[in-house]
Amino acid sequence: MAMFDTDAEEIDCLIRGLRLNSAMGWDGIPATVIYSARNILIPVICHVFNLALASGVFPKVFKKAVVHPIHKSGDRDSVNNYRPISVLSILSKLLEKILNKRLLDYLCSLNILANNQYGFRSGKNTEDAILELLDSVAQNLNNKQKNIAVFLDLSKAFDTVSVPLLLDKLDTIGIRGLPLDMFRSYLSDRSQIVKIGNHISKEAFLTYGVPQGSVLGPTLFLVYINDLCTLDLTNSKVIAYADDTVILVHGSDWNEARLYAELALQTIMKWLTQNLLTLNLNKTTFITFSPRKASQPAPSFCLTAHSCHTVRGTFCGCTKIVRSDSIKYLGVWVDSALTWSDQINSLVSRVRKLIFVFKNLRTSANFSTLRTVYFALAHSILTYCISAWGGAGKCLMLRLERAQRAVLKVMAYKPFRFPTKELYRLWKLPTVRHSFVLSTVLRKHSSLTYDPDLSRRKRKTDRVCPTAVVKLEIVRRQFLFYSPVLYNRINKVLNIYPCASRECKRLLDDWLATLAYEELENFVKP
Repeated sequence: MAMFDTDAEEIDCLIRGLRLNSAMGWDGIPATVIYSARNILIPVICHVFNLALASGVFPKVFKKAVVHPIHKSGDRDSVNNYRPISVLSILSKLLEKILNKRLLDYLCSLNILANNQYGFRSGKNTEDAILELLDSVAQNLNNKQKNIAVFLDLSKAFDTVSVPLLLDKLDTIGIRGLPLDMFRSYLSDRSQIVKIGNHISKEAFLTYGVPQGSVLGPTLFLVYINDLCTLDLTNSKVIAYADDTVILVHGSDWNEARLYAELALQTIMKWLTQNLLTLNLNKTTFITFSPRKASQPAPSFCLTAHSCHTVRGTFCGCTKIVRSDSIKYLGVWVDSALTWSDQINSLVSRVRKLIFVFKNLRTSANFSTLRTVYFALAHSILTYCISAWGGAGKCLMLRLERAQRAVLKVMAYKPFRFPTKELYRLWKLPTVRHSFVLSTVLRKHSSLTYDPDLSRRKRKTDRVCPTAVVKLEIVRRQFLFYSPVLYNRINKVLNIYPCASRECKRLLDDWLATLAYEELENFVKP
């Protein structure tokens, strides 16, 4: 790993990229001061950072954090339901960004990080992780396989990372000498104070973990758990977004799938023990995916997290893992039948709660402000991972669009029976189904490699995207099988295949805006 010096241009670029409303660290220096005085400070900062890079020593004054407990979910009186977020000094974050860039360049150049790890990586996001899970489930269901997805809950994964083990892993992937000394210095002699309101704790020193809220910490965590993503598990697949990990297991019948799932769990628990991480079995759960309710396993079907050496098939007192009909994974409710009813119900509830917000806001905000707030509060909810769940049935999607229309009517002081088409034209906004088609087609378009010979063929007879024969309705609506079908249909109308992404988006937006509700529904029907 190259630990080359920084320069004024790099630091100026980093300072310009600072969020000016970032919380101050223990030193009390706000980002606005550094930004405003950057022309004076850059030479000094550059000199200090280059001294640190040349010596392999992370400045001790940068290693003090102010920890703010952030409530995750559940009982607010339980300490276990809070996530500690470390607020570091702005100067510390700048140096961390320099180190993080060099580390990521090294990891990417050698392709060290597993492809099934989607967290904190450029070009990958939560939608990629969710679609990877759903595509694998759809593929298995289409092959008449039984699916079990085990959603692992790692207890305080970031805070329990073993520093000696992490340094060993860095050495194993070829980070040695001065760069390793720098990471050793970064991880050692760290201290923190906890602040709740106006109350501040005594300073405490840390011997474990990577700081949450830091820049470098997440990348180091990916290195630490990289081996977990590459474990050799029979009939199993690991999909991870940082510490949010899913094990997807398939088998010819439920008993076989359960056997492979328990073997995978046993292997993973062994790896976690060796790496001083803890699996919270009380919060770990699993889902069985099936095309019909009748083909689901019996209610008594369960998985056992074997920590004993009992012969398979005999009774043991090991922990049973809770089975769920649906689970919220990376912000999306995934149900066992992939109907997306729980996801749609959740979205309808969240969108309708915004009616009160816009009733108060419309009296003082103009058209432009209301539209901006709508995009921030409502549109972001309606379009998050829409390529995954937007293929839901017409009735469910209609419920969601009615909730969307209710918000838009309140924003514009329009009556209940105001025409739908005029409403969307007034606000210049897409319907939910419009957003789904746009997101799905653009995602598929970006995955295609342009072939000039293919574009010259007759589009009415040749398909740009190959499609598979699918018999199950549940599978036909999933992104893996539905996206090529939808892309081929639209390509016959608009010839978007040879277009660049921006031009493709413009053509799609303009064309979708001309379609009536029923026309669009008939067009997107699987």
